[in-house]
Amino acid sequence: MPETRRWENTSSVKTSRALTDIMRRLPRIWLDRFAARRLAPQLPILAGDIPLPDPGMLESWIRDLCQTPHRRPGTPQGQRAEDWVAQRFREIGLEDVRLDPIPIPVWTADRGELIVAGRAVPCFPVVHTAFTPSGGLRAPLVWVGTGTSRDFERVDVKGRIAVADVPFPRMPTGLMMRAMKACYHVSDPDGQISLTTSQYLNFVRQNFIGGATSPEEAPATDVFWQAVRRGALGVCLILRDQPGNSNTHYGPYDGILKPVPAMWIGREDGIVLQRQARAGALATLTLEGSIQPGTMRNVWGVLPGQSDEVILVTSHHDSPFKGAVEDGAGVAQVLAQAWAWSRVPRERRPRTMVFVADAGHFHGSLGAHGFARSHPDLMKRARILITLEHLGGKEVVGTNQGYAETGRPALTVMFTSREPTTIASVVRALTAFPPRRTAAIPSDLLAPVPTSDASGYVAESGVPVISWIGCPYYLLDEYDTLDRVDFADLVPIARTVTELVRIHMALP
Repeated sequence: MPETRRWENTSSVKTSRALTDIMRRLPRIWLDRFAARRLAPQLPILAGDIPLPDPGMLESWIRDLCQTPHRRPGTPQGQRAEDWVAQRFREIGLEDVRLDPIPIPVWTADRGELIVAGRAVPCFPVVHTAFTPSGGLRAPLVWVGTGTSRDFERVDVKGRIAVADVPFPRMPTGLMMRAMKACYHVSDPDGQISLTTSQYLNFVRQNFIGGATSPEEAPATDVFWQAVRRGALGVCLILRDQPGNSNTHYGPYDGILKPVPAMWIGREDGIVLQRQARAGALATLTLEGSIQPGTMRNVWGVLPGQSDEVILVTSHHDSPFKGAVEDGAGVAQVLAQAWAWSRVPRERRPRTMVFVADAGHFHGSLGAHGFARSHPDLMKRARILITLEHLGGKEVVGTNQGYAETGRPALTVMFTSREPTTIASVVRALTAFPPRRTAAIPSDLLAPVPTSDASGYVAESGVPVISWIGCPYYLLDEYDTLDRVDFADLVPIARTVTELVRIHMALP
């Protein structure tokens, strides 16, 4: 008989708080939505057809980029990807193609292992955590729940390996889009978004967000740093809401080195590990590797127009694993726009276009922040930022063996700035070429800046943004492989993006 477990209800509580905050903002969203629908038909649009690359070209770009096991920042595999993107930009005809270097420490795990009661527990190293001696560290396990104050008050973690659940929030996306109308526009031509549609946000580790450098700086709810503060020797974190039993979670990817070793454990393996931790079982945790100086590079090029005002089109090229959807698909969409607009004569391009495949999304989004800081004049001239990530991914659900495809595309959102013309441009483009299972939402609905690679550009410059991003469950794990891309969807997505650009080319 399969084991069962009782989950603390922290995920639902935090989701409820988020929904309460969204509800307070609904009147403003509804007003903006109404105004955008009235304005959208009046927007000018650049005349003439814009050619698009064929499906085979888009597919070949993704396959070529994804030939290495990963594209982690500062590694030889990451540098190969940078050179590859630069060469594609040059072939397409972009001018002044550059690779801007950014030095970083490159953390590499060579061996990660957890042995409990003589049995190897499947696990994956938490990126940027400390390495152990070659023989590992041997200590009793201790269960700390989700790491609340009450959880830690019940046990002594000093000199032990803390074991905890890491919950993800589950957002009732269908309810938000259909009933609450907490969005500017829903594009769902097949009627696949229902009131019951929902999704875990597995990039939001509710009790291990990242970004802290010490226990004092971390939130009181951060289970990792509170375990460190109380003297834990190591930490094991169970991905309790990750569908399937995947443990290859690459996060938090803040680029901050952390003082004790830690491992991710899959949901099903975590059921057993929780019982062992409650019993104080003895474990050996081993994490060996190195930290070396390295360099990652932002790759960018220019397509001059009739003015120096800029339409900025971006994605990130790095990926923790194969990264076919994150972000081979995003890079392919940037290349598609570069290819398409390079075939339009300069005299028909009212504005200059700048294309960026930035580095270090998986190192604190340092590439996006660094680009905006290094090119303040360009950012001042940017009329709109269009960021394209994880588009064309297939939706999956979890099974005991991993993931199963549903036959639907993964849900996507367009984080959209509140400027009336920006919202109206999105409404018009999504109406003209409606993609499947997409909603345009306020850029600050979930956080002060979009929860996407656009965040660095927006935080540094305040540039108006349209950030189109998908969030299937496999993004941060090793199952983000070529078979997860719906190649037939890539050209229709590119056509919608081209419509957005046509509008922003023609705006006064």
